[in-house]
Amino acid sequence: MAPILRRLLPSEVPVLRRDPVDPAARDVAAPIVEAVKARGIDAVREYAEKFGELKPGEPLIYTRPELEQAWNKLEPATQRLLVRTVHRVRRFALVQKAAITDAKLDIPGGAAGHTVAPVENAGCYAPGGRYPLPSSIIMTVTTARVAGCTNVWAASPRPTQITLGAAFVAGADAVLAAGGAHAIAALAYGCGPIGPADAVVGPGNQYVTAAKSLIAGRVAIDMLAGPSECLVIADATACARVVAADLLAQAEHDPQALPSLVSTSAQLIDDVEVELVAQLAVLPTAGIAREACKNGYAVLVGSMDEAIAISDRLAPEHLELHTDDAEAVARRCKHYGGLFVGHAAAEVLGDYGAGPNHTLPTGGTARSTGGLSVFTFLRVRTWMSLSNLKTAADLVRDAHALAKIEGLHGHAVAAAHRLDTEDSQMLLEGFESAEGALTAHSAGVPQSALDGASISTDGGASTSGNMLLALPKKGRLAEMCLKFVEAAGLQYHRRDRLDVAHCTNLPITLVFLPAKDIASFIGMGNVDAGITGQDMVAEAGCTVTTELELGIGKCFLSLQVPERKKACSATDFAGCRIATSFPHLTRSFFAPIDKQLGVETKITDISGSVEAAVGLGLADAVVDLVETGTTMRAAGLCVAENLMQTQAVLISNPHTTHATLVNKIRQRFEGYLTSSKYSLMTYNIPRTLLSKAVLVTPGKRSPTVQQLDEDSWVAVSVMVETKQTSDVMDKLKELGATDILLLSLSNCRS
Repeated sequence: MAPILRRLLPSEVPVLRRDPVDPAARDVAAPIVEAVKARGIDAVREYAEKFGELKPGEPLIYTRPELEQAWNKLEPATQRLLVRTVHRVRRFALVQKAAITDAKLDIPGGAAGHTVAPVENAGCYAPGGRYPLPSSIIMTVTTARVAGCTNVWAASPRPTQITLGAAFVAGADAVLAAGGAHAIAALAYGCGPIGPADAVVGPGNQYVTAAKSLIAGRVAIDMLAGPSECLVIADATACARVVAADLLAQAEHDPQALPSLVSTSAQLIDDVEVELVAQLAVLPTAGIAREACKNGYAVLVGSMDEAIAISDRLAPEHLELHTDDAEAVARRCKHYGGLFVGHAAAEVLGDYGAGPNHTLPTGGTARSTGGLSVFTFLRVRTWMSLSNLKTAADLVRDAHALAKIEGLHGHAVAAAHRLDTEDSQMLLEGFESAEGALTAHSAGVPQSALDGASISTDGGASTSGNMLLALPKKGRLAEMCLKFVEAAGLQYHRRDRLDVAHCTNLPITLVFLPAKDIASFIGMGNVDAGITGQDMVAEAGCTVTTELELGIGKCFLSLQVPERKKACSATDFAGCRIATSFPHLTRSFFAPIDKQLGVETKITDISGSVEAAVGLGLADAVVDLVETGTTMRAAGLCVAENLMQTQAVLISNPHTTHATLVNKIRQRFEGYLTSSKYSLMTYNIPRTLLSKAVLVTPGKRSPTVQQLDEDSWVAVSVMVETKQTSDVMDKLKELGATDILLLSLSNCRS
């Protein structure tokens, strides 16, 4: 009997795959796309009924309220499953989005840069042929929402209740109950309340791919995907049962899918064959999987180098590494859509929401493109502004010279008009040739000067050797910290959106970081000192020196439980699900309780909107910061127990080489704290009443007393707690003091 996977020599592995667009499918799709473009929703309904996706009178479009109705009909366990999956996909997309930011660079006479913005309207397709695929809805819609698209529409033929529910929790505005080429055209050109989209994404059959090829150029698309594929690289340490299961998981997608195995072990290949036979015998989708396996193959190679070379030639959609040194092998692989490293990292986990997107390039196109991601929905828009044409003169002359070289005289004239009248006239009269201009501009500039050039953090001074002071980059704490910096007399200029600024009056560089990262950076010695919360320091678990408590950002880290369970204590939630962005502190808090009760509390690490986790069914309670309690109460929660009280602190690395500067900053901050609590009061009083006046104004240590020209009177200067100044002034007046003045302090030294 022929093996399930045919055996090939390394030289026989087919490298070239067919075009992802089937010409016959394109011929079918073209008139459908044109019909939808011309007749809109009527044509979409006509094709949906023709292909059996709809019956006459059935809804073609499900609105947001209708999606919510479908969601409410799902079992709670199914709802929680979908919410968890959306959460993981969303977290990964958020990390991706954070990796690309706006940029700005000084240029002669002005500035240039780029901004990153989402497309406004996204169309997301999910197949619905053999099986409903709510996971594809989640992968596409969630990612578009994270990107920031204003409108997100989905399309899927014969959508089931779970597909509609997935669309709701992922954030779709509506679902079109249609598939194939007519659905893609509807998303691209508009269909009633849906579209037209600026980007159309999602996997589908050959007609979907053909339609996407027809609309590409009018709208952005993710890719032209063909049949799904999975390549497993394995050595003798691999588990044949697991490898076979992963290959069949790929094979059951589609009769045209391509499961393949490359191994350095002949025994493993034989064992996988035995497992394939056994598992196919009981697999409900064996018919489809068996057909797909006919497309696949198994290859015995002499070394891991040979296996990697085959993989890089194929650039497979999914690449699994079942090897003893999978991490090392992974670093050597260059071309793939999605990489799954190690025996445990099954492709199915990626398919169903580990975080990375499962919409990936096929047919070798992973050599030139990546999978669906938040970047698919983002646009990079460049900009330039000039405000000083005198400084920009060289830039203008170069543009003029290049335009003349290219024979674009209108361009040259447009450049010349940017100069002063005299210089402009010189260029317009051909005062210098293009070649001469280029030569003159570059003359006398040694290449070594260019080789050694560097871009400073603020357009001027270098940061080399400076003390690094970390500050929170955003939020209320960031605003309060800047007041300390200003009061400490640190002079700096922070350019827009740059996270580094150089002080001009002290050898200090300010580094703006997420508050949660500051303690770790200081503990590792990357930064000398910084401001963050005591909660962040405790969560990081690193060794730092607390220089000063700043008295700002005061709040509690609390266990928050549903209002209906306000009588419960922390013990009642041991063994339950706790969501938090402080997993270390939460684990430490519950550890002794868990040990006493013999249970294990499940701690889930999430970021942002932690208080919503209970309402979404992700957790039974949360551990989060409480300041005023407004957000907590709005989420229907109350405090069951406080883990710690926290405030902002100035911390430093114990081994910093800038201890003197750290101490200077501490003293200045301390002076600002004192000045914020005290005011300076001066008054005149008869010397005979001075002893009584001192009882009213004892000061921090003692008052300063000066003799007036009138021998029987003295002038007193003293620091008084600001909150007591009105009472003190009244008492002094009653005592006989005159000329009582109150002065505010901006800083001081005790």
